[in-house]
Amino acid sequence: MKQRFNALDIRATVINLKERLTGLRLQNIYDVNAKTFLLKFAKPDDKELVLIESGTRIHSTQYSREKQVTPTPFCAKIRKYLRTRRVTNIRQLGVDRIVDFEFAAGDKSFGYHIICEFYASGNIIFTDANYTIIALLRVVNTEDTKMAVGETYNIQQALSDFSKVEVGKLQQVLRNAGPKDTLKKVLNVAYEYGPAMMEHIILTAGLNPNMKPATEFDSSLDSPMLQALVKAFEEGDNMVESAKSNVPKGYIILLEDKKPAKDEEEKDNRMEFYDEFHPYLYKQHQSRPHKEFITFDSAVDEFYSAIEAQKLELKARNQEEAAMKKLDAVRKEQEGRVQVLADQQAINVNKAQLIEFNLEMVDAAITIIRNAVASQMDWRDLNELVAEEKKRGNPIADIIHSLKLETNQITLLLSEPEDDYSEDMSDSESEEEEKSAPVKIDVDIGLTAFANARKYYDQKRSTATKHEKTLKASEKALKSAEHKIRKDLKKVKITTTINKIRKLFWFEKFLWFISTEGHLVIAGRDMQQNEMIVKRYLGKDDVYVHADLHGAASVVVKNKPENAGQPIPPSTLFQAGIMSVCQSKAWDAKIVTSAYWVHADQVSKSAPTGEYLTTGSFMIRGKKNFLPPVQLVYGFGYLFRLDESSVGNHVSEKQGAEEEESASQDISGNASLADVEQESSGAAAEEEQNMEKDKSPDESSDSSSSEDEDEAFPDTQLAPASTASTEKQEDNREWKKYDLEEYGANEDADLLPEFAQSNKADNKTGKQAISAKERRQMKKGKSGESSKQTNKAAASKEPVPAPQAQARGKRGKAKKIKQKYADQDEEERKLRMELLGSNKGPQPKGKKAKKEAQIKAEKLAREKQLEEQRAAAQAARAAEAAAAKDEADAEEVVVEDGEDKEAIRQMLKEENIIMLEADEVANLSVLDSLTANPLPEDIIHFAIPVCAPYTAIQKYKYKVKLTPGTLKRGKAIKQADSVFLNLTEATAREKELIKSVPDMEAINTMMSKVKVSAPNLEASKRKKGKK
Repeated sequence: MKQRFNALDIRATVINLKERLTGLRLQNIYDVNAKTFLLKFAKPDDKELVLIESGTRIHSTQYSREKQVTPTPFCAKIRKYLRTRRVTNIRQLGVDRIVDFEFAAGDKSFGYHIICEFYASGNIIFTDANYTIIALLRVVNTEDTKMAVGETYNIQQALSDFSKVEVGKLQQVLRNAGPKDTLKKVLNVAYEYGPAMMEHIILTAGLNPNMKPATEFDSSLDSPMLQALVKAFEEGDNMVESAKSNVPKGYIILLEDKKPAKDEEEKDNRMEFYDEFHPYLYKQHQSRPHKEFITFDSAVDEFYSAIEAQKLELKARNQEEAAMKKLDAVRKEQEGRVQVLADQQAINVNKAQLIEFNLEMVDAAITIIRNAVASQMDWRDLNELVAEEKKRGNPIADIIHSLKLETNQITLLLSEPEDDYSEDMSDSESEEEEKSAPVKIDVDIGLTAFANARKYYDQKRSTATKHEKTLKASEKALKSAEHKIRKDLKKVKITTTINKIRKLFWFEKFLWFISTEGHLVIAGRDMQQNEMIVKRYLGKDDVYVHADLHGAASVVVKNKPENAGQPIPPSTLFQAGIMSVCQSKAWDAKIVTSAYWVHADQVSKSAPTGEYLTTGSFMIRGKKNFLPPVQLVYGFGYLFRLDESSVGNHVSEKQGAEEEESASQDISGNASLADVEQESSGAAAEEEQNMEKDKSPDESSDSSSSEDEDEAFPDTQLAPASTASTEKQEDNREWKKYDLEEYGANEDADLLPEFAQSNKADNKTGKQAISAKERRQMKKGKSGESSKQTNKAAASKEPVPAPQAQARGKRGKAKKIKQKYADQDEEERKLRMELLGSNKGPQPKGKKAKKEAQIKAEKLAREKQLEEQRAAAQAARAAEAAAAKDEADAEEVVVEDGEDKEAIRQMLKEENIIMLEADEVANLSVLDSLTANPLPEDIIHFAIPVCAPYTAIQKYKYKVKLTPGTLKRGKAIKQADSVFLNLTEATAREKELIKSVPDMEAINTMMSKVKVSAPNLEASKRKKGKK
């Protein structure tokens, strides 16, 4: 396996890094281990990570790695001098394996250098502009070179370039070859191309790399072998020269598995093992399995990252195995103690039983030895006496094994009597042998046989008590040991996977979420971002949402490209209003208030004369559309990035949700529009009240008798007494007129000032029909029949109302309106009145009237919806007819293409991949690749944390509710993640992606001072406490 870079690899990497890193600033440098460093280069909207392992490799990386918390002194020194400095050049010193990073100083000159050596043990040297060493990774002090702080690094020692092949030198090299040297070895020592490139050159010349030049190669000038070799060297030189200006591709050569696969499934499931990496596909590798990459740099990143992951996984596995071995040793030790106690109980019981079986013999032996000792017989003589009796065949002497008179004991050899088991012929031979085998038993000569048996039974009982206690203690000891081992393992735990660093979306730098209708909503985190989103991202079809609160975020609702010119749905506006209010001081103060929205052309940065707008402040011109008051309820959840093959599984789902949402909005749209129009009509009513204040005292005194009635019933007019049926007809007529005007169905309706004028004129006419005397009598309740008859006569005549003079103030207002809107036609007037919300006329009063108006409004909305559906169906039938005609006129080739497309669609469907139409693919955006509810068959790449109004994430699979509280961001994230990871429907892949989200990324998304609420929050806390 190839382990390190050669000179050609360095050249291929340097040309790529120079193209990508020049002009970027060094943001930071990190220690991965003692010899490996991670350099982070950045500029706005562009970040690059470069991994340098001293003596081995250098390449950019797309994978995240664990970094040391505390930097080494060498790393800290580079941070001190080079952080935020710009890279001006990256070069290879000659053709040597040395790379020089040049950094600019304050005056834009080449201020500092980082020199990386990739030969021998390698080294990283940090120098100033004159190559004076400031710091270095490894001090070198040999006879030839001395590298230490304060010394000057010699850059002239590097070779200038790859030497061109000369025929004379090549002949000399071949002739000087030893008898056992191969052609590949001889040429590799003489030239700097590297082993792989040299083998490629030899094979291109049609020669065998293992041939012996001393005996098998013709090195004369006219030799075809020499000419072919020279030509192959020229082609190799061209490949090397191309790496100076062009970024080469990358190739990873795979190891060939010599074992043949049993079946196709085993062949597909085989793991790929990487062997070598090269910037070119050499001739010797063309027949081997390999992978091709866009650049050599990306190939190297994949090669080493895969090997690192395998090493880390192996190391983690070894640690786990060592921990389990330790745990097994503790378990075996505890089990051994328990087993010893159990065996001891069985032995004591067996000894007591044997004494009982041989009771007479034991008593006789005890009596004889006790009497001998009592007679003060010498112990040696006693032993000799027992031995002599054994020779004579004394059965009592035969059972005495030895004397332990120093402890007042003797050892007896006892076995079960033959009568107890000879009759039982069904027992196995092994059991008979065990029963017949004599057992050594120590008995006390001061006790009887029964007393000795009882003594062994007592020992058995004490051992049983100890056995029980040991069992309980061993369980505790095992749990304690397991907990300690797992705790130690967690402390030294190694990250077993190297995760690929995901590229952030452009909107993730802001506060953001996706509304239920699929609209992107963004808000600034601070004043600078507020300024940025309005200046850079607020389009003409977008909406600006804000709240009149300190610290409220400036929110921009992005309209969809396919919905250009169409209004933003009300629910999206409401969710954006929640975001603006919750991101203000209202969250900490727990204030319930409302936000407002305006169109993009109403937001301006130009302040009135003499005033100044600070950063993040804007001037709103025109009408503010206030939203309903919002509740301080937020949410936190996760979105998942889908693979391209899985996007089709969710496109139809999103379209269905949007159609359902739009249908519900069509029904409730009139109600929301009525709310806006009601505000405008309220403003108009205030203007009319102000105009009425300008009336003369005489006019106001005329109507003083009916002021209370007019205020209590503003829609009721004073009319002569008439029959009940006449009053009912008038009421119906009035309500019908209001309904028609509210929904714009009365095309002959006059201007609002004229309508108000006729209404006032009727009221005024009715009041003038009463004389002053009659009015006084009406006040006293003494109005006579004459007045009633006069009123009835006036009512029966029903004269045609003559045009009355307009009230003072109204006349001037109507004149001004006429002059101002003289150039408007009826259609334009209606359109403007609808936009202003002022075409509704007087509002119905009372619950019954409002209910009737609402019923009529819903009826009109349903009729309008039915008409639209009929028109859409008719258009669809016409389109189908046209499509059928086009299909009939199509050629057979088109039919065949359609059949192929359908076959491809069916094949993909079997693999759970939905094929999208061309128009659906054209309408896809970045947001379509994000889903909150991944399917089991989906391929998901990473998880994205989202903090949004709870109404926007109610349908998320992973979500928690946030309300104002005291929790900090970090603890809130831990609580939310514990809830997500304990969900029963959570898959292993989703849990893995949630765990792989960096802590800082999730913390930056979460709100501060919150209370986390979720259905299974307490259960997850209990589980965590048990662990």
